[in-house]
Amino acid sequence: MDRTPIDLPRRWLNLGVLAHVDAGKTSLTEALLQLGGAVAQRGRVDDGTTQTDSLAMERRRGITIRAAVATFHAGGVGVNLVDTPGHPDFIAEVDRSLAVLDGAVLVVSAVEGVQAQTIVLHRALKRLKVPTIFFVNKVDRLGADPARTVRQIQRHLTEAVVTLSAVHNAGHSTATVEPVGREQLCADLAGYDDALLTEWVDNGLPSDERLWQSLKQVTPVVCGSARTVVGVEQLMAAALRLFPTSSGDTQGPLSGQVFKIERTSKRARLCSIRLRTGALAVRDHVEQGVVTALQLHQPGGAVNASTAIAGQIVQVEGLDQARIGDWIGSRPSGVRATNFLPPALQSTITATDPSQQNALHKALAELADIDPLITLRVQHDELHVSLYGKVQQEVIAETLATEYGIEVALGQPSVICVERPTTSGRAALRHADPDHHYSYTLGVTVEPAAPGSGIHLVITAERGGLPLHVYGTIEGFREAVLRYLDEPLSAGPHGWPVTDVKITITESGYPPASPQPVDVRNTTALVVAEAVNQAGTTVCEPIDRVSIEFPSNTMPEVLKVLARYGAIGETTALSTDIAVVRGTVRTGSVDALRNELTGAAHGLAVVDTQLDHYDPIRRQPAPGLG
Repeated sequence: MDRTPIDLPRRWLNLGVLAHVDAGKTSLTEALLQLGGAVAQRGRVDDGTTQTDSLAMERRRGITIRAAVATFHAGGVGVNLVDTPGHPDFIAEVDRSLAVLDGAVLVVSAVEGVQAQTIVLHRALKRLKVPTIFFVNKVDRLGADPARTVRQIQRHLTEAVVTLSAVHNAGHSTATVEPVGREQLCADLAGYDDALLTEWVDNGLPSDERLWQSLKQVTPVVCGSARTVVGVEQLMAAALRLFPTSSGDTQGPLSGQVFKIERTSKRARLCSIRLRTGALAVRDHVEQGVVTALQLHQPGGAVNASTAIAGQIVQVEGLDQARIGDWIGSRPSGVRATNFLPPALQSTITATDPSQQNALHKALAELADIDPLITLRVQHDELHVSLYGKVQQEVIAETLATEYGIEVALGQPSVICVERPTTSGRAALRHADPDHHYSYTLGVTVEPAAPGSGIHLVITAERGGLPLHVYGTIEGFREAVLRYLDEPLSAGPHGWPVTDVKITITESGYPPASPQPVDVRNTTALVVAEAVNQAGTTVCEPIDRVSIEFPSNTMPEVLKVLARYGAIGETTALSTDIAVVRGTVRTGSVDALRNELTGAAHGLAVVDTQLDHYDPIRRQPAPGLG
């Protein structure tokens, strides 16, 4: 951090590297860093010496868990290389990173070919309109078949692909790669670009510049081996020619997006921000706090700086109120809000040493601050943490042990249910009641509301009894009460969040001495909780709407798996190669269903799920039980 900053390039490229697990993503990142002169020697995943997998558990497991940024310079451009996770449990981390990219390299193994997670990642890139190059890796490994892999890309991802590489001795350690000839490249591009074909026929072979222009209309494929650095130089040259690089509008209004939050060795909050316009300097005041320190990514690591400008990725201290996905300054027009699918699972978590339980709660609060998709819930002195899957559960436990010195025990993951009121309930507390210790009177009714409607608040109490001298207006009072409802509705009689409820304030009053907001908040918590108990609740489990895409020739095996898990198929689409089944399935069955479909569909089943609704379940499980 104390190194002197070197002269910074004027133009920047924020480049993502994505892949299915074990396709060679981190190895490619190391090869690019060596090629750009940022490291003298490439690290190895197997040896735990890679630059971007900086967490100890990443090195041990050989997988990427958190997005990391490393920088090198190429062709006068500063390249911020964003290494993203490939494991499905960390797909949210991938989504956060995609929002800040100018372009992406999607790595596909020439041995294993296109895999389910490859398809998921490509769809995410396509949805966010991130320009992409495929890198067909491991051409030097036994069983490598680049031509077959390209055909799989065309079949499962996109038909409009053009290969820039000719591979020799594929499947052998001596495999080499060279660029395809101009005439071959033009012939391939002409199949997608009618104007190019006309120019070729009328005027002869088009210029290199014209061919590169046409390449932007398709998805290029570069072949090589990250292990031997074969084809990596061609990949980088293509990225610099095809992906947009910019210095951004340094004179425009400040606009940057937070895509990662971590802790320094001194436990300070460190926000990674992609600046799109304007500049950010030490001591600047923004909505999320005051900038106390800046670090810019440079070859060899981050360095202290006084100012960061548009186009750069910067690490910022002092923004204590920032959350992942926040915009520092204004959000540019046309940029969509980041939409993270919340975790569907949770697990009980306890400190092995009971004396560390309070420290565990504090540590988990810090982790939740870093990752907004981790949420904590306390019920009957049990702590619950939300998560995406088993691997993430193991990573949370290892993080707590290594970074906080807290050994924990985690329960079996279970789905996160909700409770709906079964009937109507009433409750009231008056400030004169002997057992009521707050200076406020409140009466409410609780009623079932339409499924999916959430929380609806109605005020029928007389206006004169509302503490408007505290909240200003009826709307101000309503907004405050809605916030106060978070606590009593966070856990119903069965321990799950209460939703789809209509709450009516029928009575409100206070003594001559004005109530404080704490009186209103605490009274609301007590009265609403009692009304919910009076109404009773029904536990409802989540049901996902699911779309399953798989090779048509595996239809019998896939349908058997769907039947075993009670997946209700509503529509089926069938083509020569690909079949698609859409329907619903219990959220609690999705992970097991996905695992079985992997075998049934020969590794090519793509399972897209989204929470659809909640259905009452036959039994009333305690929290933490499936």
